[in-house]
Amino acid sequence: MFWGAYCAVAQVADAPEAQLASSATARHYVINVEAVTPEREDDYYVNLLRLILAASTAPGENVELRFSDRQFTQWRWLIELSQTDSRNKLLWTATSTHRETLLRPIRIPLFKGLIGIRLLVIRRDDEARFRQLTSLQDLQALVAGQGAKWPDSLVLKANGLQVTEGVGKEQLYKMLAAKRFDYFPRGVTEIANETAFLQQYDLMVAPKWYLSYPAAMYFFVNREDEELAARIETGFEKIIDIGEFEQFFSSHPRVKNGLPYLDGRQPFLLNNPSLPKSTPIDNPRYWYSFSSASSSAALAN
Repeated sequence: MFWGAYCAVAQVADAPEAQLASSATARHYVINVEAVTPEREDDYYVNLLRLILAASTAPGENVELRFSDRQFTQWRWLIELSQTDSRNKLLWTATSTHRETLLRPIRIPLFKGLIGIRLLVIRRDDEARFRQLTSLQDLQALVAGQGAKWPDSLVLKANGLQVTEGVGKEQLYKMLAAKRFDYFPRGVTEIANETAFLQQYDLMVAPKWYLSYPAAMYFFVNREDEELAARIETGFEKIIDIGEFEQFFSSHPRVKNGLPYLDGRQPFLLNNPSLPKSTPIDNPRYWYSFSSASSSAALAN
């Protein structure tokens, strides 16, 4: 699962272009976005970040996003951001107890908890085998593919599921096609962007079942960077209050094209022992509301 782009926020208040004729104290911020994978124009995280920054930018401030194509692993971004000289930097990733000891989370789930809804991508010739599953115990006899150091890997193992690890989504799709494992759990908000892999390797979304467990993806900053954390949190709360986040969320292709995959499928409910106790699981304004009680229960375990 790809969770990250890394945003280095460089304040250049003294640059000539930052000076506005109407204000001697105007400030110009450049946010350099560096992604593990190339970003699309409709990238969910970048466009959500733009909405948040627009809502939290003070009069006389100018915030600019600049994009880079540097290739880092997710873990390298996490470690770099945790360093003491990493002020004014931001990343987005799934939370865990360990990650919240390294970084300062802004505890508003970017996908309203849908990151914990995982479809099972399988080889097309295994469809009949997956149709025969009737319980979590049946699934425990099969092997999942996961990325090394992904929090999902810990969740699956804690629930008695077997896991084979690889490096990165593309390699894991190749490993699935090569029969290195039996299924590849993919987020309901990820699958719509990955149909090319399914076509390339003759894969499909397994019938009948999906995995569901409480999980959240957050924006994170350095633990000492309360100023940037406050900027993100303030802007996020504002766009929730005025309904702008709900409109963005519900209309984005990653959500509206992903949720239909849940039709006709039921959840295997898993526990997430890595979910921090400070997760605001009881605040309904932050979480997706399912019409199915069994599905919504997975977000509130």
